[in-house]
Amino acid sequence: MRHRDWALRLHDTFKASLGRPFSWGEFDCCLFAADCCRAVCGIDPAAPYRGQYASEAGAKRALATIHGSLEAAWDACFERVAPAFAQRGDVGLYEGPAGRAMAVHWAGDWWSTAEEGVRRIHCTPLLVWRVEA
Repeated sequence: MRHRDWALRLHDTFKASLGRPFSWGEFDCCLFAADCCRAVCGIDPAAPYRGQYASEAGAKRALATIHGSLEAAWDACFERVAPAFAQRGDVGLYEGPAGRAMAVHWAGDWWSTAEEGVRRIHCTPLLVWRVEA
């Protein structure tokens, strides 16, 4: 179940993220997506990872140790849906220029982190999870 005011909470999460610079372990695509999940339904898929890494290599090491893959980490919290059925607040896995990354569906587009903060991205999600408890 989503919070009654999930759309407002998600909007506030986006607003707070717009100018925030990318930083492994502090503000990266997975942590942003997880922050959005907390706003929508109170579940934090990144809870076991917070404070556990500070680099791309550290993130991959933590992921391999805790869940084994990005897919498994998100599967542990949410149900998958077909990408064509993505709704506002859902999260998706896509192939980005630097490898697999996470994005959040909002305002008819996918959003993820960039050097200068959160921005719209053009992607075709490989997998999508419905964000609800």
